[in-house]
This record gives sequence, structure tokens and C-alpha cells, in this order.
Amino acid sequence: LLAHQIYRMYTRKLKLRKIIARLNESILRMRERAAQLQKQTKLLKEKSKIRLTLAMQRVRRIRGVIRTVSPQMARNMLRNSTVVPIIRGLLWELALSNRKPKSPDTEGKQDSKREQEREEGAEREMIKLARWGEDTEEDRRNLHTIHADLARTFPTIAEFKTGGSNLPRLERVLRAYAATDKQIRYVQGMNSVAGLACLVTDSDAQAFQITKNIMQHPFYSHREMFGEGKGGSLGFPLACQLGWMLDRLMERYHPKLARHLNKTLETFNLNPGMFSGMNIAYMGLKWFLTLYASTFPPALSLRVYDLFIADGHITALRVAMLTLGDVEEEWISMPSGDPRVLTPRLWHNLEAEDKLRPFWETDPDEIVKMVRAAPPTVAEFVELRKRYVLMQKE
Repeated sequence: LLAHQIYRMYTRKLKLRKIIARLNESILRMRERAAQLQKQTKLLKEKSKIRLTLAMQRVRRIRGVIRTVSPQMARNMLRNSTVVPIIRGLLWELALSNRKPKSPDTEGKQDSKREQEREEGAEREMIKLARWGEDTEEDRRNLHTIHADLARTFPTIAEFKTGGSNLPRLERVLRAYAATDKQIRYVQGMNSVAGLACLVTDSDAQAFQITKNIMQHPFYSHREMFGEGKGGSLGFPLACQLGWMLDRLMERYHPKLARHLNKTLETFNLNPGMFSGMNIAYMGLKWFLTLYASTFPPALSLRVYDLFIADGHITALRVAMLTLGDVEEEWISMPSGDPRVLTPRLWHNLEAEDKLRPFWETDPDEIVKMVRAAPPTVAEFVELRKRYVLMQKE
């Protein structure tokens, strides 16, 4: 029995030694495989780094070439949809600026160095301006409004959701702009304009410059959308002007719809003119303040902004005229007094579900063509604006 037990223990030890030997061999093979994988990973990282470096060099070369175009050429590129995402922000910046284009022949290391120094200086200035908002009670109220609007800005885009990369950028851009515009500071709607600027740029300084130029460039002066009216009781002067012009265009191109809508306004004891005077607050104010960025999905909003930066506020009227053409038949078929026509959302969205009407689901390239072809012409726009200015003086 003793000999049998000793033999069993001996055989068990042999089996254990064989198992351990096999395990050691497996471990060695695994180590060798891990080492091979590490080498492959390192090679892939190096190749990816090289590819990324080459890609970034190509992007910088493309942007360097784009920087040589004039503001007018940049507007033409935006107008004709000659845009890809990596250069959209740069085209907006160039189209909104008054800087002279650089010659490709004179572009060199010194110019690149000066450009880099300018960008670094702009970033430092941006950081200083973005500290605004804590000095006075009024500033703190405005900052509170900014914080409340951050969550409402493009909630369907991951970068603008809680924890998204663009939310802190948007706050810095809005605070910086509020620091520079002491008269208006911040008004709801500016977040959509600045949000799109953040969406197409890499740096806070570039997004801030685009936002500031949209607001203050003489050709656009979009800040007048948010400023107080001369009478003191009616705000949003530029929105009121565009609303009055839109009513005149509707009377000219869609007279049946204009008469039908005026009958509906009459049943609610509202003044005639769906978009004129105080009625702008019910209807088109949101369209014009955000230039449809709060109405359309971001992909379509970017195309509308391309045209706006190329042509100015005439684009807002042209989009509105396409809207009138889309809803005319449906609205006229409704009985006078139907309150649905006073719901701005339903002019672009379906009633049953929060989805765009089929017209606006069209290919964005086709929509851009239709917007460019829609009234008013530049001559009509200028003539209506003159009439409005004269009417305000009387």
C-alpha cells in the first residue's frame, strides 16, 4: 500500500510538471505574440502619425492657398457652394473681413510666422475677454442667460450636449462678444449664431471673430436684430424692417395668401401684415434673429449661412419667400381664423411630428439653388429698404 501511494504521488508530480511545462510554453508564446503585437501597434502608430502629419500639412497648404483669395472671391465661393468642411470656417472669416489677400508669390516663412503670431495674440485677447461676466449685477444676469441658453443650442449635436467639446467654447465666445458690445451685451438668439461659428472653426479666437464680424461688419450689422428700436417700446429694429419687407413681397408675389392671412389676423384683433410691426414677435422673429439656425438642422443652417455671408440679409428674405411658396396652398385651404398659421414652427415643421416639411428635406444643394433664384432681387431689396427708411422718418 505504501509503495502504491508513493507511486501515485510520483505520477501526479510528473503530470503536474508536464502541465506546468505546457503552461510555461503557452506563457512564452503569449509573451512573444504580445511583443509582436506591440511592435505592430508601434509601427501602426508611427504610420498613423506620419499620415496624420501629412494630412495636416495638406490641410495647411490648402488653407494657405485659400488665405490668398480676396473677401469677394471668398463670397463667390460660398455663393456657388464651392465649400468643403475643412475650409468653411476660413472662407467665412475671409468673406467677413476687410483684409487684403496675400499673394502666393510673397507667401513665405516670415508671413507664416507673422500669421502664427497674430493668431496667438488673438487667442490671448480672447482669453482676457472671456473672463467677462462677474463685475456688475447686470453682467451676472446676462451671464446667467448665457448659461441657460447653452443647453438649448443645437441639442442634437454631440459636441453641444453636456460634456461636449463645443459647449465651453460657445460660452467663451459669447462672453467675449458680450464684453465688446457694451450696449447690447447678450440677447437670446446670439447663441445660435456663435454656435455655428464654433462648429466650423478650430480656435475660439476664430469663432469669436466670425461672430463679431457678423454682428458688427457694416454690410451685415446683425447686432441691429437685437438692438432696441428708436421708439424705445419696440425692439429688434432690423427684424422689424425685414418683416415689413417680407409682407410687401408677399403682397407682390403671393397676394391671395396675403389677403387670407390678414383675414386671420383680423379675427384675432391683430393689425394686418403677418410679419409687420408687433406681429413680427409672433411669427418671423425667431427666423431672423438666428437666421433660421434654430429652425433648420445644422447641415442646412450652414448652407443658409454660406449664402447669408455671401449676400447679406437678402438671404433671410429669400428663404422666407420659399417658405411662403411651400405653405401657400395648405394655408389658403384652411378657414380664416385657424390659429395654426400663427405657429411659426408649423411653417417649417410637420404638425404631427417634430420633423421638417418635405420641401426642406430636399437635397441642400437644390435648396441653395432655389434660395438664390427666389425673390427679392437685389434691386427690389434696395428699393424696399429705402421705402422702409422713408416711412420711419415720416
